Amino acid sequence: MSPHTTLSIRTCQLAAPGSLPDRRPLACAGALLLAMLCTLAACSARPSRPPNVLLILVDTLRQDHLGCYGWWRNTSPKIDALAAKSIRFDRAYSTAPWTLPSVASVLTGLYPSSHGAVQLRTALPSTALTLAEILRARGYATAGVVSHSILTARWGFHQGYDTYLDTEARGHDYVSTPGVTTEAQSLVKQLAHRKRPFFLFVHYFDPHYEYKRHPEYGFAPPSAGRLRGNESIAKLREMRADLSQEEIQFIQDLYDEEIRFTDAGIGRLLATLKREGVYDDTLIVFVADHGEEFMAHGWIGHTRTLYDELVKVPLIVHPPRYRGGGRVVKEPVSLVSLTPTILDITGVDTEGLSFQGDSLAPLIAGGAENGHSIVFSEVDFIPLVGVYEEKLTHKKAITTKEFQLVRDQITGKEELYNLAADPAEQRDLAASRPRLLKALRGDLDSAIALARGRSADVDEMELTNEEVEKLRSLGYVH
Repeated sequence: MSPHTTLSIRTCQLAAPGSLPDRRPLACAGALLLAMLCTLAACSARPSRPPNVLLILVDTLRQDHLGCYGWWRNTSPKIDALAAKSIRFDRAYSTAPWTLPSVASVLTGLYPSSHGAVQLRTALPSTALTLAEILRARGYATAGVVSHSILTARWGFHQGYDTYLDTEARGHDYVSTPGVTTEAQSLVKQLAHRKRPFFLFVHYFDPHYEYKRHPEYGFAPPSAGRLRGNESIAKLREMRADLSQEEIQFIQDLYDEEIRFTDAGIGRLLATLKREGVYDDTLIVFVADHGEEFMAHGWIGHTRTLYDELVKVPLIVHPPRYRGGGRVVKEPVSLVSLTPTILDITGVDTEGLSFQGDSLAPLIAGGAENGHSIVFSEVDFIPLVGVYEEKLTHKKAITTKEFQLVRDQITGKEELYNLAADPAEQRDLAASRPRLLKALRGDLDSAIALARGRSADVDEMELTNEEVEKLRSLGYVH
């Protein structure tokens, strides 16, 4: 690697390509973090049991469409209120630009190349050790509520849960936020007063296309140009060559209404934690799996690129018993770090376990940012039906404090962007900065080798016609 960048690993040394970091220091790091948080909260003694964990993940949520990240519209008052009293990561990156590999990384601490859930026909392997499995083995009650079909038990995401509810995963025509919130509230009430701590994973889907109107917020007009708001994603892609700015804005207006609607559900869930008296004893992690494209790079939807609009996501962490006020971390970090971070903060013994991301607990506790980390993202998307050239994608990318390098593994083309000067990634510098390109190319090669550090036991599936049609409606199949 070049001397000015290191992979985002803080509590253990950087693993050599093909190897994994030793995770044994995490238990003592977690104890130190809890002590620091108690100092911030002015508490007198360490709590008698580990904290609960609430992991909220919103599908297809762009970071820059939230108020706490600078959006001009009031899309997220409840999320903003959480961020105002939490640690907000300004530069958190997904490992992949679509749900299956991204969420699998969040829940395993492994890159897609290692956990293997990278295609529509590949489930999360039964051999993958999930966050829920680890916490359950350490005494936690575990529960999950999901609303995307590829996060259901069918795709292997139920591993490690005492209760896993996927009845709200009903496709793009269904508004799932009310049902997801109600189920999650019910679980909180059931789990809050048990002797065991709980882990609750809650997945919200509604910001994923097809967008439904929520006129109570008044963001979107009745129509714009040729659009009425009921077009399929396939239809929008057919029209994309000549979509007007008015029409593109209309699509984003509908998207913002979905965010505000989802935000209200999240607010109700957080209020339930408070009513049940467990808010202060709960580690709350709020995150998205990926963002969405609105024609900035010629596409509507996701899965096929690694630009910031897709892989730069919101990440907000509210530690248990935290009274330190809102704080922003500007260090680039990866969502592959979430599982080791949660285990670290809860003080769970991780001896014998290994992950490809490092705990963010030192940054959460106020540790110094080094400004030299890089993060890695990848996508290997193969359409189900034939070879749909526009959707067939094999790309790898690294992001540093200033730059992003993206490589197309099929064509070999490399794109280089100065994120500080060109945050919209419109000016490719690959031809004009050969020395920088060479240095970052070496970093990217090392990151790819690290991400492939494990051999995944891929579980391939035979999809039913109904499943294929559902994936088609969501934009995954041409």
